[in-house]
Amino acid sequence: MNASDIKLSVTKPQVNLGDGYLQLKLNATTIAVLLVKFTQEVVVLPHELITPIPNISKFILGLINWHNRVIWVVDLPKIFGLESQTSRLRQYNIIVIRHETETIGLMVPEVKGTIRFNSDHIQSASELVSPEIIPYLEGCIWRGDELNLVLNIQAILKLF
Repeated sequence: MNASDIKLSVTKPQVNLGDGYLQLKLNATTIAVLLVKFTQEVVVLPHELITPIPNISKFILGLINWHNRVIWVVDLPKIFGLESQTSRLRQYNIIVIRHETETIGLMVPEVKGTIRFNSDHIQSASELVSPEIIPYLEGCIWRGDELNLVLNIQAILKLF
């Protein structure tokens, strides 16, 4: 083999498409996103499979058995001061999230899909949302004319 037999291939540098986010609809006008890396699974369960627990936080719907583990399920829209959708739903979309040793289920009315963006495009949400929910947000990002609230999973887990 000599130097003329070696062919060099030129590859284009990969473009960083950003981090993956799961896009959620909290109500008709409110959309939120959470980093996919925190998501373990998205399950759809009939409401009968959630065991309600009396005299606990108003955000908690109850407990479920998830792969032989019992985890809390919380009403994510309620955390953000939105009307709960639970009375209208026969089945719940539950996003099982995990951060470090904590695992909980977040009930949302709708999972829209996944999107990608660079985290340096996240802006402050303080001018756009009520001050009560700011601690549970990393910020927000505009995608076209659609405002996406970027969830702070660590802050949400501290509620429980």
